[in-house]
Amino acid sequence: LGIFPNSTQEEVLNAVNHAKVAFTTWKNVSRLKRAEYFSRIAQLLEMRKSEFARVISLETGKNYNESIAEVNEAIHMAEFAYGSGRTPTGDIVASELAEKDSYMIRKPKGVIAIISPFNFPLAIGPFWCAAPALVEGNTVIIKPSEDAPWTTQMAAELYRDAGLPAGVFNVIHGDGETGDRLARADVDHICFTGSAEVGQKIRKVAAESWHKTTSCEMGSKSACIVFDDADIDMAVDAAIASAFKLSGQRCVSSGRMIVQRGVYDEFCKKFADKASQLETGNPFNVDGTVNDKIYYGPLINEQGFDKVEYYNRLVRSNPTAKIIVTPVRINDDGGYFISPMVYQTEWRNVPYLKEEVFGPHVALIPFDTVEEGVEIYNDTEYGLAVGILTNNYRTARYCRDNCDAGMCYWNGGSIAAESHLSFGGVKKSGNGFPSAAKTWLAVTHTMSWTVNHGDELAFPQGMNK
Repeated sequence: LGIFPNSTQEEVLNAVNHAKVAFTTWKNVSRLKRAEYFSRIAQLLEMRKSEFARVISLETGKNYNESIAEVNEAIHMAEFAYGSGRTPTGDIVASELAEKDSYMIRKPKGVIAIISPFNFPLAIGPFWCAAPALVEGNTVIIKPSEDAPWTTQMAAELYRDAGLPAGVFNVIHGDGETGDRLARADVDHICFTGSAEVGQKIRKVAAESWHKTTSCEMGSKSACIVFDDADIDMAVDAAIASAFKLSGQRCVSSGRMIVQRGVYDEFCKKFADKASQLETGNPFNVDGTVNDKIYYGPLINEQGFDKVEYYNRLVRSNPTAKIIVTPVRINDDGGYFISPMVYQTEWRNVPYLKEEVFGPHVALIPFDTVEEGVEIYNDTEYGLAVGILTNNYRTARYCRDNCDAGMCYWNGGSIAAESHLSFGGVKKSGNGFPSAAKTWLAVTHTMSWTVNHGDELAFPQGMNK
């Protein structure tokens, strides 16, 4: 598809220096003016929607419909950023003393390093993370995944064409070593999306500094919980989308379907029938036209393929797991295409039920009571997303209050992110700073501002002068 530079240490430091210089000016631009750039960016992206979608599909293997949806997601984030310029940027609170006014205002942290993943090369780094950071007055440096650099490069050109000043939006390229260089450079905050193991390393790097903070979204073992009273056909559709969109390589992909025993047999049959009929292959035909029959494309690279095969072998070697859809490698231009793996099993303490697979690999797990279903969902180190399929509001409320998750979807699957909502998880899935609409929580710090209007000095809490 193309050749991209592997940025050197000198180039990384050069990007940081440019971002620092630009920050001194950019933070003093009116917040409204900073936000107004995103009206133009949204318009430019809308005009180039099909171009961006095609590149996303070429880089990631997504089917074209999913790629169009990602471009729409980026446009929505740009529109949200534009609108947020006219929303409050702090809080007015009462003081203990009548002579004083008290405020809490947000201030930009400075240079924001964004290390973004391959699976959403446009939506996450260039928009979910960068757009709120820029509106708040920060400057950014993005290091896209080496598996999908082209889309982010195009996004940088989009920001340039919209007229952003030089140094405000910067891109470097490279593998994990380049990301490590950026994380260790003199930046003020790191937005990271990727594996828990890499995220933990980044958090340790930040902990060695006095000022550097992080917001990390680090994968999941998401699930759908299907109850006896659910609409089974809707539940199956939700589960299929949650499991197999983007080949199971979404952060929130459900590798577990936790199903109440009263509908377990029916659900398993319908799920297996649909999964076995899914088309996987190249999202484009030989002549370059879109292949609308493809539900999902290849895994991103050999490492990702080998990881899925590893967990598939673990299932095959365990006699307690009953395989009902057998995965097959599909030879399509030598790519990493594989059909779904679906199996039935009781809940057990085994790696393939508790660790993130990141591929089309699904366990169908029965349960009896509402409490047991939630216990099974919570019995992993992750806590990102959960789909709750039930028509009982008490059941849904119990799941909402007791599932360890950052996102809970009632009568939906585990995938339904929208830009004006927060996106993030708990436990091993995140460190408390979600992205998308709530990115501003991570890229600003709060200053308390108190004004004394009195003629004399006075202290709260009854303290004397």
